Amino acid sequence: MIDVGKHAYMLIDGDCGICTHSGKVARRIDNRMKFRIEPYQNFAEDELKKFGLNYAKCAREIQVISRAGRVYSGAFGINYFLYHCVPWRMAVLCLYALPPLLLAEVIGYAVVAKNRHHISRRLGLQSCKIGEAH
Repeated sequence: MIDVGKHAYMLIDGDCGICTHSGKVARRIDNRMKFRIEPYQNFAEDELKKFGLNYAKCAREIQVISRAGRVYSGAFGINYFLYHCVPWRMAVLCLYALPPLLLAEVIGYAVVAKNRHHISRRLGLQSCKIGEAH
């Protein structure tokens, strides 16, 4: 059950090598344990609907749900997460202060997200089953 009053949530794709690896890295970064980092597949789709999410949205990009229940997707979700993890706050502020860097991050995230099954395979990580079908 998603209990946003207690924790913020980072929902990753448990079927993706890059996502699973990134989730492990995020758990190490979140040394104050402010976030629950879990595959979106651990939650019923009806529960995700409370936040305007569904499995299709979660499969496309990372979703972060704040303690207030606001949803941040993709690069903005990663930035929300990092902003709340010392010492990454300054890096996030720099991204937002320099719009070309933020644009590069958003584009880079989109490219990686679109090609994550190929990248996972190249890195020797678990490949996305969905990507294997295409």
